[in-house]
Amino acid sequence: MKKVVIVIAMILAFTVCAFAAQYHSVPIGHEAYRIIDVAVIRGAIPAQADVKPYNVNVVKNLLNEILSSDEFSQSEKNQVKRVLESLDFAYGKSSSVSFADLFRKGYLRTNIPTTVSIGGNLSLDFTVGRGSDDENVFDLRVGPMFYVRGDMFDFMSYDLNFKLNLDKVDLRATIIPDLKIECDGFYMQLRDAGARMHNLPDEELYLGIEQFSEISFSSKDDMLSARIGTVKRDWGPGFNNFGLSGSARAFDGFELSINPTSWFNYSVLVGSLGLFNLTSINGVDWPSDNGKDHFGGMYDNNISSHRVELRPFAGVSFGIWESVVWRKRFELAYLNPFAIYMFAQNNLGDNDNVLAGLDFSVTIKDIGRFYMAFSMDEMNNAHLVTCPRDIISYQIGAKFSPKILDFTDITLQATYVAAFFGSHYSDATPLISTPYDISYVNKGQNIGYPVNPDTFELLANVKTGFGNGWIVDMTIKDQMRSAQYSYKTTGTDMLTQMAYGEYDRGEGGDFGSYFKRDFFGNIWNNILCIDARLEKTLETFPVSFYGGIYGIWDRTREFEPDKRESAIDHIWFNPGRVLLFGDWVNTFTLNVKFGGKIYY
Repeated sequence: MKKVVIVIAMILAFTVCAFAAQYHSVPIGHEAYRIIDVAVIRGAIPAQADVKPYNVNVVKNLLNEILSSDEFSQSEKNQVKRVLESLDFAYGKSSSVSFADLFRKGYLRTNIPTTVSIGGNLSLDFTVGRGSDDENVFDLRVGPMFYVRGDMFDFMSYDLNFKLNLDKVDLRATIIPDLKIECDGFYMQLRDAGARMHNLPDEELYLGIEQFSEISFSSKDDMLSARIGTVKRDWGPGFNNFGLSGSARAFDGFELSINPTSWFNYSVLVGSLGLFNLTSINGVDWPSDNGKDHFGGMYDNNISSHRVELRPFAGVSFGIWESVVWRKRFELAYLNPFAIYMFAQNNLGDNDNVLAGLDFSVTIKDIGRFYMAFSMDEMNNAHLVTCPRDIISYQIGAKFSPKILDFTDITLQATYVAAFFGSHYSDATPLISTPYDISYVNKGQNIGYPVNPDTFELLANVKTGFGNGWIVDMTIKDQMRSAQYSYKTTGTDMLTQMAYGEYDRGEGGDFGSYFKRDFFGNIWNNILCIDARLEKTLETFPVSFYGGIYGIWDRTREFEPDKRESAIDHIWFNPGRVLLFGDWVNTFTLNVKFGGKIYY
């Protein structure tokens, strides 16, 4: 009996004492990531893995290391302290058990025997503006979120939550690639018995639901960590990336990360992609099911991704990755965390959509980080630049951190996304009787870099702080779209697929039926976008707010594509010619936006 009592006492003591874990994911876009990036450039901390999100423990350890460095001003260290306080506020262990605490902090929290928090927050985003065509812009997003989160033992954290989205979506509040539809499944109309949204634009106010729940595990030294949950992910060195981009919608997935040394890490993910009920945007078909299709849907897909990252020398990082979108089924080849997906797809009959890529970066202390990346969906010819079947996308960029103001971060980047990149094909040799589409999309939006295929983008971003919780964030984008391979007058999109049979057996062009690539000779749309905002976080209360402007200059000309129907592939296609271009038409929209968030 005494032995039993001793064992029970030991278990209780362990349960009470071992609640040091804080393995919640720090959301993509959190202020901590900018601080960490700047600290790497200044040499205050070693280079970190380009696989985000990091967990709270990792971020807090890095921020505390930055606090002890002499590379930063007192104002910058104060900013680090504020970020640490906000992380403790959201994920910490201080108790909050009174109604006064609930009002001041937004949650109730107990830490005996383990940490458990029950709370919520409220966000508001509002955009108004006017275009050169005298049309008004009105976009409203209201989002109360509720959660139960906590830590158990010394290796596990959990977060159960849901968010209600009360949205009035205006397409002219942003450029279409930046459109935010933060809702799972479908929107329901408030005043018409829950009728669903089917097309945009739409002037009604809709209600949607969103969830970011997760359960995370990690060893104390983070050599081995795992996560099951719905989170946003960003894999790669760029300002958004080809494989998994921080701009993409969240999806359910199981992740495993192995970090045996400081110079090597391996990450693997298996996830379930989601659907969003919509038929079209501005008359362009939406790449997801609209709720009326057959059982299972066209886009009922999974995704598997893995990434190896090496840092063999100080300041040098090299990454290689693969990702495959595959029809939902039991397939061990894509569940094996150490399989090579390209080989597996070949063995299975090329029914799935595999992307692969490489990236390389060099960090020079006190100067900047320079990176380049490329990703391929198909590579079939030695003419990498001119052959349309060499579906390869490229990115080059640089990050600088001059020692002015607080954690100034400047990014310059150029990205080219090839025609047909991510679109692959529909109705691949059916594994089931239902037709399916394995385009690189989740809930209708791109999993990778947030532009349409056959687009070239120049981007500049500056983000800096002024102390006392003030931050300026400005992004300028210049996006150019080519009409060369579009058979639709609305341009190439994720549903524009290559007619591979025409490439293999066609006649009349440079490559089968297809003509060699001439991107800049077929530009039909050029958009310049400026997004500038000023943010303020209060020091005495968990409230942040912002204001800013969003300007769009759109230069477009109509075109007549060389639209053909393939007798081989049984799809519409354009071999690479535009028959006629119209005159350029310029429009301009200037928006003012403001909003805020109460509690974390």
